[in-house]
Amino acid sequence: MKKKNILILSVMAATFMLFTSVPVATAEYPARPITLIDPYPPGGTLDIQARAFAAVAEKLLGQPMVVVNKAGAAGMIGSAEGAKAAPDGYTLTVGCTANTCTIEWEIANGRKPPVNKESFILIGSFTLSPTLLVVPYNSPWKTLADQIRDCQAKPDHYAFSSGGLYGMSHIPAEILMKAAGFKARHVPYKGGGPALSAVVGGHVDFATQFPPTSIPLYRGNKLRVLAVQSDQRLRSIPEVPTIKELGVDAEFYAWVGIMAPKGTPREIVEKLREVAAKAAKEESFIKAIENLGDEVRYMNAQELDKHWDRESETFAKLYRELIKEKK
Repeated sequence: MKKKNILILSVMAATFMLFTSVPVATAEYPARPITLIDPYPPGGTLDIQARAFAAVAEKLLGQPMVVVNKAGAAGMIGSAEGAKAAPDGYTLTVGCTANTCTIEWEIANGRKPPVNKESFILIGSFTLSPTLLVVPYNSPWKTLADQIRDCQAKPDHYAFSSGGLYGMSHIPAEILMKAAGFKARHVPYKGGGPALSAVVGGHVDFATQFPPTSIPLYRGNKLRVLAVQSDQRLRSIPEVPTIKELGVDAEFYAWVGIMAPKGTPREIVEKLREVAAKAAKEESFIKAIENLGDEVRYMNAQELDKHWDRESETFAKLYRELIKEKK
């Protein structure tokens, strides 16, 4: 009987320790450095945003936040590693519209993507960047109307570049062409840099690229910006009209944010969400984003969740149409 009582007490003690250890651990979070996986190459727009967030977040959390680049497979290598990390708040992942592009493209082709939205708990996003419709500086097109007129008159005669098939700089061009009723030839490059260089060099006729990389070239008279694919003008280039005010419904936005692995304790998730919301208001973070020619447009987890769903529906429909056209 005595041995039985000891066994029961041991089980009760172990159970008590199990259920009381989690709150203690989360209450002390973070007790060590946090890794932020960036699934894209160093030096790019997403990387700059990730490092700007990390610099602010580590001050708010009181622990270092180390950005680690895990590029490859259109962001899926780093994203998969982030999704499989221990759900303890010490490994976070940079998420963006590129995730949606890759996931929906895999699904449209009957393949199972290595990760999806449900692989993560969304923390929040910082930017919702519109693409810019850019053309060579010496292009005969001075307005969007000029481009649409010529492209409609000569289907598939003109060419546009992108940073890769069915990615973030390819899809907005497809959305534009469908909305404006014209077709052009797609010339994919291995990355946004080479794709933009093709525009500057006059090797292609236009592209849809993002503010951080395009605006310096625009200001340096290396290319022309015909329109912002948005419903509001950018403060960094207020003289450039939006595509909506020009009468074309072809808006496109790309978000960048932070995600935690599925299963991360609620207390840690809430703390990270508070930090993300505060970081978006920090002057140093805002300046870092504005120095890129972009703007902070924060979405909390619920808003990001709804945006991702809408984005998924749009991309899925477009991919199905593109696949059907190729058959």
